[in-house]
Amino acid sequence: KYIFGYDIPNDKSLHKMLGNIFSNIDQFNWKTFLLGTACIFTLMGMKKMSQKYPQRFKWTRAAGPLVVTVVSIVLQVALDLQARGIPIVGHIPKGLPKFTGSAVFPLTEIHHLSVVVLSIVLVGFMESIAIAKTLAQKHNYELDSSSELIGLGVANLMSGLFGGYPVCGSFSRSAVNNDSGAMSGISAIVTATVVALVLLFLTPVFELLPLATLAAIVISGVISLVDYPEAIYLWKVHKFDFGVWMCAFLGTLFLGVELGLGISVGISILLVLYESAYPPTAVLGRLPGTHQYRNVKQYPGVETYDGIVCIRIDAPIYFANTQHIREKVQKYYRRAQEQLSVSHHQQDPEEGQQVFVANEEPPKVQFVVLDMSPVAHVDTSALHTLQDITSSFRKNDGVQLCLSNPNPRVMHRLVKSGLADDIGRDHIFVSLHDAVNYCLSHMDAKELESMHAAASENTARELSDDTKTDDDLEVGAEKM
Repeated sequence: KYIFGYDIPNDKSLHKMLGNIFSNIDQFNWKTFLLGTACIFTLMGMKKMSQKYPQRFKWTRAAGPLVVTVVSIVLQVALDLQARGIPIVGHIPKGLPKFTGSAVFPLTEIHHLSVVVLSIVLVGFMESIAIAKTLAQKHNYELDSSSELIGLGVANLMSGLFGGYPVCGSFSRSAVNNDSGAMSGISAIVTATVVALVLLFLTPVFELLPLATLAAIVISGVISLVDYPEAIYLWKVHKFDFGVWMCAFLGTLFLGVELGLGISVGISILLVLYESAYPPTAVLGRLPGTHQYRNVKQYPGVETYDGIVCIRIDAPIYFANTQHIREKVQKYYRRAQEQLSVSHHQQDPEEGQQVFVANEEPPKVQFVVLDMSPVAHVDTSALHTLQDITSSFRKNDGVQLCLSNPNPRVMHRLVKSGLADDIGRDHIFVSLHDAVNYCLSHMDAKELESMHAAASENTARELSDDTKTDDDLEVGAEKM
């Protein structure tokens, strides 16, 4: 309203604000608009100059707000802009605010204020963290959210003791502070000191500042925070993150800061729950010539072994994802069993018909190995699920479940629950390669045992046939 020069009712929604602007457009003040836009272009031009020539004109960025302020005050003194239809700040109460801490207690209205206070705390903290993270990312420094929350609490406490408004990280004031070249929190101390000096000694000077100039300083600062390259980056890299960004942007734009931030936080929480409830899993194979095992989809040339299924679970296992993990393990097992059954049948090159290979029974999956290295935590639901998987494999298919590389925390839970003994401690390994070697040696030993048994059976059958032949010969001789 200070740029257009007439009173515009404030609203949190963009479409309503636009309606308020155009409903009273006949009161448009072109003089205020001209001064405001001139100040905005001056500020933006000085900022671009400092970016284009950082060696010679770096100071112009910080000096911009000061220059337009001084020039506007000089113009007011020289030309009396207020008399020409350009409003100025006007009366500013002189002196520091009075101490009102004695009015805090007793808190007789606490039951009426609790909901409002909670809303202020949540929205104020979210707004403050949002602008703080934006500036931290822009200037490449770390942000401690806990320290920010403590700072907000102390600031609100001191503000309340002197009858001030609730304090939070303001988008516009933070933008102006950043646009002026502030590099640390000392800028806030300097700003507070200057404001105190102005309130004590210089209020008559700043009463002459045109409101359009003040609005231009805020607008030019906020423009620099419009981070549209981030939206382009999200669109290129991760469409879902771009969707969350758009929900936050449009929600804040059309529904207000509170609802917009609430919607974006809610969507983010749902996204976290979804990613947690449906964690990624993979079937692993060995990279040729190494002891490393990787996803068979990512590395199609890896080596897999008939009768062994290696599965990696890339998340902690807890009540929200146990069913999904159970289904994935069963799915990978069935798929491996189907592949073994298919490979057991071979196409006859001459007759074009299916024939069986030498073994009468198709081979079976004998081991399912779970790589637990990415699993940082398991709860009781996870332990019950692993117990059910172990029992199901063992009773129905004679399959042995093995675990590789569980961390100490997970191993402690396995031991305490008795699951380690049920699976068999000799089936829990330090590495996936050790587990696969054990499974291969066990399968080789079992195959040798089967071969020896078959050879013994054949020898016994041959001896039986020879004995029968000799008996037949003896009977024939006796008849003759």
